[in-house]
Parts: sequence; C-alpha cells; structure tokens
Amino acid sequence: MKNDIRNRKTDHLQQTVKTGMSKLENVMGDSVMRFRHMPSRAKVLVFMSAVLSLFLYLYLAKWLFQSNPETDFESLLDTEKCPACYGGSACGMIYYKQIEFVGMSKFRVLDILNGKNVHVGSVRPNGKEIVMKKLATDTELKDLDARLCKDAMRPEGCDIARVLVRTNMASHLNTEPVKPDLLKGTGSFMFKCPSYRLLDRVWSYFKEFKKKKEIFLSDKMQVLYSALINAEGLMLQTFPKSEGWPFPEYIGSCGRVIIVEDTGRPLSEFVSSSFHIRANIAYELMKIAEKLTTMSDFGLYLTDVNLENFVVDPSGRVTVVDLENIIVVDKLAIQAKKPKGWNEPLEAPFSDCDGKNCLIFNADEMCTHVNSDHNYNAICRNLLSHYAVEDRMPNGFLHDMPIEAEDYWDLKNLLEECARPQHKEGRWKVKDKIMHALDALKDGKKVHSETKQGREVNSQTKLGREV
Repeated sequence: MKNDIRNRKTDHLQQTVKTGMSKLENVMGDSVMRFRHMPSRAKVLVFMSAVLSLFLYLYLAKWLFQSNPETDFESLLDTEKCPACYGGSACGMIYYKQIEFVGMSKFRVLDILNGKNVHVGSVRPNGKEIVMKKLATDTELKDLDARLCKDAMRPEGCDIARVLVRTNMASHLNTEPVKPDLLKGTGSFMFKCPSYRLLDRVWSYFKEFKKKKEIFLSDKMQVLYSALINAEGLMLQTFPKSEGWPFPEYIGSCGRVIIVEDTGRPLSEFVSSSFHIRANIAYELMKIAEKLTTMSDFGLYLTDVNLENFVVDPSGRVTVVDLENIIVVDKLAIQAKKPKGWNEPLEAPFSDCDGKNCLIFNADEMCTHVNSDHNYNAICRNLLSHYAVEDRMPNGFLHDMPIEAEDYWDLKNLLEECARPQHKEGRWKVKDKIMHALDALKDGKKVHSETKQGREVNSQTKLGREV
C-alpha cells in the first residue's frame, strides 16, 4: 500500500517536471522565433541591450560586494578642507593601511542608509575594534560650509580651507588667542559656560597640534571648527578615558573623521535582558551620573539621554558614546565669581512632556551653581523609571521588577522620588539608596539570599512583638 502511494507521488512529480520543462521549451522557442523574425537593426539593439545589462549588473555586484578601496577613505575624510576639520593625528594610520572597514561598512553602496556617518573598522595588526565618526550628517556639514563662506563674503561652494581664516568670526585669530567668548558664540554645549581654565585644559590635552605644545593658526581653526559643528572630539580629548571619565578612548582624527575605540553594544539591545543584568547596567548608569557630577572640579551634565547614547561592553561596563550635548561647568570659576545663589544646590525640574522622553534644563542656572542634581534626574527620568518612554522601552529600563526589588528594596518608589521628587533635595537623598539597591539586585543569588534573610528578620521582629 505504502509503495503504491510512493509510486503515485513519484509519477505525479515526474509529470509536473515534464509539463514545466515543456512550457519552458515552448516559451524559449517562441522567443527564438520572434528574435529570428526581427529586423536586423532590432536584433542589434536587443543584443547591445543584453550586453550593456550584463556589464551593468556585474558593475553593481562589484560595487555592492567589494571592500572599499583606499580612494573611498579619501572621499570620507575630506582632508582637502582642513583646517576646517578636526585634525590629522590619525592620517598616518589610514594612509599606511593600518585601519580597515569591517562589517557592513565595507559596502560603500550602503552609505546612503548611513545618515549618521558612523562607520566601524579595526586596527591592524592587533584587530582593535574602532568607530569612525564624521560627527554630523552630510547636510549639516554642507550647511556649515555655506555659512562660513557667507561669513567670509564668498559664494557658496567656496574653497573652505582657504576661506575659514577670512571669516568675520576667525579673522582676528591671526594675532590673538582663542578666547572663551568666541567659543561660547559657536553654540556648542561644551562651551555654554566657557572659562579660561576650561580653554587651558582643552589645549593641555589637545592631540592634534601640528607641532607639540605650539599653537599655530591651523590649530585654532580646528578647535573653532570642532566647536561649530560638534565638540565631541574635543570632549574626548579634554576628559580622557585614561583619567577615569566614562567615555571611549580617543585614537585620533583625520580630516573630518574622528576615530575612537568601539566600546560595546547599544543600551537598546539590553531592554529585554533578565532583570539582574539590567540592574547591573542601571547601577553603572547611576555611577556615571555620580562621576560626571562629582569626580572633578568640572561638572559635566548630560542633556541628551536615550538608549542609543550609551553602550555596554562584555564585562557590563557602560560608556557614554554621544558627547555632543554635554554641558561643562567650571566649578572653580563659579566659586571665584560667586554669582547669586552659587552655593545653593540646583534642583532640576520634573519634565512631564506628555508622556515622552525629554529633559527640561536651564543652562544659565547650571553655569552659576556649583552643585546640581541634573545628571541623577536625567538617568532616572529618561532611562530607569517608568517615566522613561521610548519605542523599544515603554515602561522604563527597569520594567517588570521582581517582588524583591519592589518590596524589599523599595526600588520603584526610590526611582519615583529620583525622577519626580516630592521633597526638597529628594534626588540627593535617594541616589545612594538606589545605587545600594541596584548593587544588591545585580546579582540574582545575592538578591534571593538577602531578601530571604531580610524577610526572616522581619518575621522574627513581628513574632517578638506579638509575644
């Protein structure tokens, strides 16, 4: 019986194949007959079209799947526009082929989808993973060039490398140093509270000098241009990872590209991880808020906090990877000037924003206060608490808390007070409790044992009272 069924299926399959092949032969035969009856000129056109189509497909396939040649690096770097660029300390690594694209960055055709102008690569021969960033979109870069040409009273599309020094804002730098007010006028977040001490620190850590410890006009132009378009490269140099700042290592720059270490995967990839993993990441985020606020006589305040601006490495360490919107406050300069209320703690207002992620802040107030709870507000409000709402995170990064976290550690209420305080200086009062709770919760076994132990203590206390 089974053999009969198998034979019928085989016969049916063979008949289907024969029918399909017969139809294909008929179609091909009809096509050949039509081609034979075509006029000679039409045959030539058909043949030429076929040849051109073949060459076009082969070219597109080569373009799509071949790694970028060295000339593609040059088109990415825009070195011909220097000193309207970030620097040249890493150009040697590129020109001597120590850096190569990896992954999808190899395929130049995909650049049309890479609106942020961020590429991944590696350094030979050790294979160190890196990120290459232009720090702006092509449109933003083009618009700034047009503004600078206009400021120099030149037509759009002018030779920006020659014209930058002739702009109204930069013409005096031939004979004068870069001053804080000039950088404040760029609109850069880094220089919203400029001071000579901050500027001295920039020059002290600057890696893009043409000649070490000598400031040339081109160096001034590069600092000015960086402040105008995106000061992230300056931030990475001025507050380096080697001194404990939670930022990637700055490797160098070449033209309009900076090169930094690749420090991990975006926070968005961990939204659905187990709670103890998310607790560990949350603990790291609170440590970042603490560090940026207190570790130096410069306060660094995060004003753009979302899932894509932080990454996590394999060990669980968290790094801030978007530094464009960090406000730098010189605490010693504030102490010296003593503006009204300078030594009173500045409390950030709660940001409602109709249930969406946002941060309300007053940069002028930050610039006149030594202490601010802004970073704790930013991390609690836009990442950890239930107020944090993004497409991939509808109920905050610490959603679905286990009973231990919510009851024993009271974490939900602590985060509520951090995001929307009901008491004076509420964030300062709960931040250490939040960090202590997260430190315990990041280890699943420790959570269970401590919670169980705590419940036993509570039970014994209750029993003692009853007796």
